[in-house]
Amino acid sequence: MMKSLWGGIVVALAVTLAGCGNANRQPRYDVPAPLEIKPFKREAAHERQDYIFTMKREAYSKVTEPMRARMSPSQKALLERHGQPDYVRRGFHATTGETVDEWAWWDRDVIAQFVQRELVWEGKLTDMDRTRIRYGYPRRSWSQTYESGVKRDLWDYQGLMVDTQGSIFSFADEKLVYTSRYQ
Repeated sequence: MMKSLWGGIVVALAVTLAGCGNANRQPRYDVPAPLEIKPFKREAAHERQDYIFTMKREAYSKVTEPMRARMSPSQKALLERHGQPDYVRRGFHATTGETVDEWAWWDRDVIAQFVQRELVWEGKLTDMDRTRIRYGYPRRSWSQTYESGVKRDLWDYQGLMVDTQGSIFSFADEKLVYTSRYQ
């Protein structure tokens, strides 16, 4: 009996160590068959204010002073191309397991994402991004992807008290399709 107990402990230890060695090794790009690197936009793993992963409502900080932090060459090039970003979102955890920083240029309609200070995605500022910048994280959120590939998101913004006024925003592939206010 003691021999099988030690054998089980050794197997469990080996499985645990093998899994820990592969931690946080998600690919940064989708790589189709002919090895064409295709950047993709990272999504937050926790898209709502839940007081566990996201303590405050504000998602982005307005940039008021010149950015003087240590920057990578890709960040410097982006600053030269677009100028100072209007908003910065620091260190959110993506569904890929990466920690992502975002810079947003409101008037230029551009958003960029960085992983370990390297540019991994640059694209158009969507309605969903603009809502997150303007209102912060929603109180509650739901997400669903249909068989057709369309991703639907529903965000509910409500005050701390149950009887307060709120707003609902519905998105289809990050485009605003419906909004409503309630009491």
